[in-house]
Amino acid sequence: MCKAILGAVLLAVSAAAAAQAKYPQRTVEVVVPYAPGGGTDNLMRMITGIIDENKWSPVALNVNNRAGGSGAVGFNYLINKKGDSHVIAGATPMIVSGKIEGRLPGNHRDAMTTLMIVAIDELMLSVRAESPYKTIDEFVKAARAKPGGLTVGGTATLTEDHIFTFLFEQAAKIKVKYVPFNSGGEVTASLMGGHIDAAVENPNEIVAQVEAKKARNLAVAAKKRLADAPDVPTFAERGYEFYWEQMRGVVGPANMAPEAVKWWVDTLKKVTETKKWREDYIKRNLLTPTQWTGEEANKYLDSLHEKYAQALNGLKAASK
Repeated sequence: MCKAILGAVLLAVSAAAAAQAKYPQRTVEVVVPYAPGGGTDNLMRMITGIIDENKWSPVALNVNNRAGGSGAVGFNYLINKKGDSHVIAGATPMIVSGKIEGRLPGNHRDAMTTLMIVAIDELMLSVRAESPYKTIDEFVKAARAKPGGLTVGGTATLTEDHIFTFLFEQAAKIKVKYVPFNSGGEVTASLMGGHIDAAVENPNEIVAQVEAKKARNLAVAAKKRLADAPDVPTFAERGYEFYWEQMRGVVGPANMAPEAVKWWVDTLKKVTETKKWREDYIKRNLLTPTQWTGEEANKYLDSLHEKYAQALNGLKAASK
């Protein structure tokens, strides 16, 4: 009798554990720490769209834009969800730089779970088609003639776009006025409206305007020309030697359940192997595809720390 009872108890415990291990069990909140229309918003809507189309999730994936504080509002929200496996977020290098600046209490190592780095974005300087600056050299010449007179728009302050502008100023020996916006979509709208002279753009944020011949890219901060944009020179080849890239990825809060981490890693791997991802996201947006997970992803993020620390110290923005 005792053995029967013990067996029943063990069976019940096993069933409970199995039920607990099932993921996802309820709606997943997909946080975008920036306003709609930007690169991170486009990324997460592409990922959730592919998952929905293929019916890979048994529950709804609700995209929630929590903009503010140059991404700090959304990432702090995620960090405060420690242990909640049903909240994830689109990741930018803010998950590294935020701690350096003192905007976030932790980073990818201690306050978040890195699920996958899915792509690398090489940043560009873009102008509208009507701009008098046909080349990067013409833009630099004008900026040197009128220090602080030309405006360059970017997403938020003390982020990738701001650091890009700072490094460009140093490399070209110029001074421009950096104008921050809440998202890449707002930056592009301001550029196309003629409110700023140039914009720091992720390729995916400006590609539609370039294809429509309403905008052009002057230069890219990559080590070599992009395969799908061979006519766009690098800054370095024009004599302005600096490089700046932006990773794109997905993170969760710290202490995510192992089954949740596995589900997201497996699902993101399927997403990044679809034809739609390769053609409509990677190729169209001139991105470098990756599938970095676990320690490989974290080591890449570790490598960004010194780069961001140096740049933010130059901007006098690193936390003491």
